[in-house]
Amino acid sequence: MKKYLLGVDNGGTYIKAALYDFKGKQIGITKEYNEKIIPGIGMSEYNQDTLWQINCNCIKNVIEGTGIDPNEIACLGISGQGCGFYAIDSKGQNICNAISSSDQRAVKYVEKWEKDGTSEKLFDLIFRYSTPGHINAILAWLKDNEPDNYDKIAYLFSMKDFLIYRLTGEVVSGYGCQSASCLMNMNTNEFDKNLADAFGIQEVIDKFGPLKWDIEICGYITDEAADLCGCMSGTPVCGGCHDVVASIIAMGVDNSAPFFVITGTHAINGYISDTPILDKSVLSTELFAFPGGYMIEDSFPASSGILEWVIDLFYSREEKTLTDIYNEINQMVDSISPDESDLIFLPYLNGQRDNLKARGTWIGLLPHHTKAHMFRAVYEAVAFTHMRHLENLFNNRTKPEMIRMAGGATNSTVWIQLFADVIDIPLHVVPKEEMGTKGAAIVAAVSAKIYPDVKTAISNMTSVGKVFEPRQDFSAIYQKKYLRFKSIVNKTDSIWTDFN
Repeated sequence: MKKYLLGVDNGGTYIKAALYDFKGKQIGITKEYNEKIIPGIGMSEYNQDTLWQINCNCIKNVIEGTGIDPNEIACLGISGQGCGFYAIDSKGQNICNAISSSDQRAVKYVEKWEKDGTSEKLFDLIFRYSTPGHINAILAWLKDNEPDNYDKIAYLFSMKDFLIYRLTGEVVSGYGCQSASCLMNMNTNEFDKNLADAFGIQEVIDKFGPLKWDIEICGYITDEAADLCGCMSGTPVCGGCHDVVASIIAMGVDNSAPFFVITGTHAINGYISDTPILDKSVLSTELFAFPGGYMIEDSFPASSGILEWVIDLFYSREEKTLTDIYNEINQMVDSISPDESDLIFLPYLNGQRDNLKARGTWIGLLPHHTKAHMFRAVYEAVAFTHMRHLENLFNNRTKPEMIRMAGGATNSTVWIQLFADVIDIPLHVVPKEEMGTKGAAIVAAVSAKIYPDVKTAISNMTSVGKVFEPRQDFSAIYQKKYLRFKSIVNKTDSIWTDFN
């Protein structure tokens, strides 16, 4: 008898596997650090074999740790980064390292397409502008800089589709992730040779597998994969989803629900709509988990994940536990009121949406400033960055009465309250659990026919936690600081061209 759903989430920092019952109760979870490779400035890669092995470890460990019978798993769902580059050759072997969605090596190609009008010309076909982390830009870079590897490409994947291939041997392409590839015509929901031609990568348009929706069964776990991950051979594997989609599904967001804010590697903000946004005011319009839905999103890699980088500047992880470090940081931030410090942090270590050459820095340091002031500036900067994206979204939809929030920052009540004060809208914080794994499991539940559709699965498998109300006296202070933050971002735009 089938009793469980298995969700696997491939995040920028950790890979997690979790088991759930059909009501969304977590039975067990394991996680392992996702080993990122930094081969050069602005570059971010993963070893595909290591990525696969970590996924196998997590799946096997959660099954063994809970002691369940693997035969009781109804379906497995995977979530992963929507952009980036994953490929194999004609023998099914890796060609090179995977290239992460946060990689910046293809900046010059994106800038070229902006200058020569390519981006503008194609917008009405792809509903977005290219960024360096999109596969079209990475492929253009690869063609010019590593032509031997480019020529070896037999199949192209998103992150989760690569893992589906390793689990099932099936080559598929998810509608949701590939709608962010800049190679899908969003008017037809099909790959378009003319788009590949426009980006100068016409050789690759036939390297993608058949398109599948997130809620479709894509294959079944092979004997070889079953041995590695501890599952039963023949276990169904569904299409899975973009990690953002997985998170917002787990947050209980569908096309009738409110805005969402997700803090993590990326500052992710948006809502689900029945119609796309084509006025170029938001970063992207992507296909949702099922036909007829669109995810309207404004985001960039500058969110709570940056705290890990700052922690490494100030702490030795060998000397203190992460829990102790986080508690100390929260106490420091809370010890300084927002009107006591005018220190500004720019969290743009990977550029920013409107200026890919932007960099990160503290601005306004004085002799009396301490580590506490610097961490408060980081907390504020992340909230301000999300607010900039939300302002773009508010131009397209009525400002909501509440926003659902999840992600790394929700582990800190100090940070959540700061967000509520900055945004000046009540925040419904999702209960502390792994959103990516749960969203993947919810999609798996629909794929396995446990529930008839995503909306029904959401209503049966999710809940909303504590509400954080904005404090009006603090909101007034933060509004002034936010305007100053935006002014400094704009004024520093011109200096980044002085850097290599």
